[in-house]
Amino acid sequence: MKRRAGFTLVELMVVVAILGILAATAVPLLNIWRQRASGSEATMMVKRILDAQIMYYLENENFFPETEGASVMMWHNDLPSDPDIADVKDALNIFIPVGHFLDITITNTTIIGNPPSCMVSICSSKGHPLFKGGLTSILGTLDHTGKIFITAI
Repeated sequence: MKRRAGFTLVELMVVVAILGILAATAVPLLNIWRQRASGSEATMMVKRILDAQIMYYLENENFFPETEGASVMMWHNDLPSDPDIADVKDALNIFIPVGHFLDITITNTTIIGNPPSCMVSICSSKGHPLFKGGLTSILGTLDHTGKIFITAI
């Protein structure tokens, strides 16, 4: 009896089963790496924005935005030409990435009669965790002396 060239159905099913097992083990690892990348990006952006706020304060003796209690919000689905993103880029001289599933809020938290301060909040737009323990946002504060406090919440 002569054997035909090719694979039998059983051989193909074994290969598909092996690929399925490999994919089932890889997906959780992919989610962990995605979480770490998003958390690292959020931490880096908070530090960059707060450093830019220090430079802005040294030039203007106030934090951006200038109005006490004012906020600038940038959403993950904003276009690069959005007025808020353009204002931040012009005032702080930094590039704000869009489309990365991170929502950014910059607030001048100055209270009348007190020294100026500001706050930067970055949170996950889809609610997926950015850090271990399921934390979905990071908060950075800066006071008039240049002290920076960063907390994952």
